[in-house]
Amino acid sequence: MDQALDNRLDKRLDNKATGRTLVLFGATFVLAVLASPVFVLYELLLGAFGLVATGLLTRGREGTKARAATVVFAGLLAGSLPYLVAAPFVS
Repeated sequence: MDQALDNRLDKRLDNKATGRTLVLFGATFVLAVLASPVFVLYELLLGAFGLVATGLLTRGREGTKARAATVVFAGLLAGSLPYLVAAPFVS
């Protein structure tokens, strides 16, 4: 009985964390896309280096701060990609 309750509680907490992660990624992505015409190369470099750094620094420990940092850097990187893909066709 206790195990079933623990499993349901864990799943609910995981769904809540997944929702927050998606919202954080979406907000970071939208802000990066809006700022990208001016800062596209800086966002690309910051996103790539930040993603690698958070991956290396948080290999041993998993936590909400590590996940949030990874999501923010992934959002920055993803927000700069649409402009890099469209650049050859515009110029």
